[in-house]
Amino acid sequence: MKKPLVSIIIPAYNAAKHIAETIQSAISQSWANKEVIVIDDGSTDETLDIIKSFDNQVIKVFQQANKGAAATRNKGLLEAKGDFIQFLDADDILSTDKIEKQVLAIANHTNTLAVCSTVHFDEHQPHALFTPSLYEEEFLKTSDEPIKFLIKLWGGFDGKGSMIQPNAWLIPTPLIRKSGLWNEELSLDDDGEFFARIILNSTKIVKVSDVFNYYRKYKKEGNLSSQKTHKDLSSLLASILSKKKELLSKEDSLAARFAIYRLLYDVAVRSYPQFKDISKKAIHELPLITPLTYKLDFGRKVLSKLASVLGWKSIRLIQYSYQNLANRIR
Repeated sequence: MKKPLVSIIIPAYNAAKHIAETIQSAISQSWANKEVIVIDDGSTDETLDIIKSFDNQVIKVFQQANKGAAATRNKGLLEAKGDFIQFLDADDILSTDKIEKQVLAIANHTNTLAVCSTVHFDEHQPHALFTPSLYEEEFLKTSDEPIKFLIKLWGGFDGKGSMIQPNAWLIPTPLIRKSGLWNEELSLDDDGEFFARIILNSTKIVKVSDVFNYYRKYKKEGNLSSQKTHKDLSSLLASILSKKKELLSKEDSLAARFAIYRLLYDVAVRSYPQFKDISKKAIHELPLITPLTYKLDFGRKVLSKLASVLGWKSIRLIQYSYQNLANRIR
């Protein structure tokens, strides 16, 4: 019996620093029946030259004008021939047996997803020095109820949420056909919106142990230049509104509404006061939840307590003014 083909899709844009390590991780996967599809999204550095330097028959290289991550992944999906899809960002790594163990776990189940632990590692240190987050592990459990899995991930049951980085998943191709391609109109949270549809159309999620997705983390400066733009936050809001439509069409429970409430309220707070139009729309889209138990987290307990007295808008004005001042001093 022929083993399933796995398509590993690597979108790359100005990824010269790490793309070689990522491609090597893909071709080194112990699952033999694979194809590695690398799409250069109009890079202006040496990314394409590095990609083409690999002399391996499993690698398929495509080049396009810069269109963004979602369009690049869609290009990969259109070129893929595999029975399963593995997305892999151009600066990340997979443990050698990640794909093999996930394929074996969900073989012959076209509506079942496989997921694994993600290890966040510092860009300047070897990935082997790091271990998965114990907090994130609480959200990675095998489940016969994908809707409840997603509600828990978004904090609908207890107000505590998490995220799953795209590389952690292995997806049957028929499930993608059923759920649809990446939304190319989105920039921020395009992955969250895509995987929400994938999860909601699945029938089971299997957590595969002892294999890992290694996700490279970069240090960011805490100033205004690192904050999101109007385009970013508009995309985030559009993504969440899609999640709202998809989730509540399948389960309109208090927990589901609370999960969406949390996501929308976060956008409302993050976009205020710089982008009041986005904040206002997010508030307008809040689902009705009773009783109202959501407490905002401003990162510091004193700010959260002050928000309960002064209101969250006052705290955000203070934060924004302070960040502006700090940015000018720099």
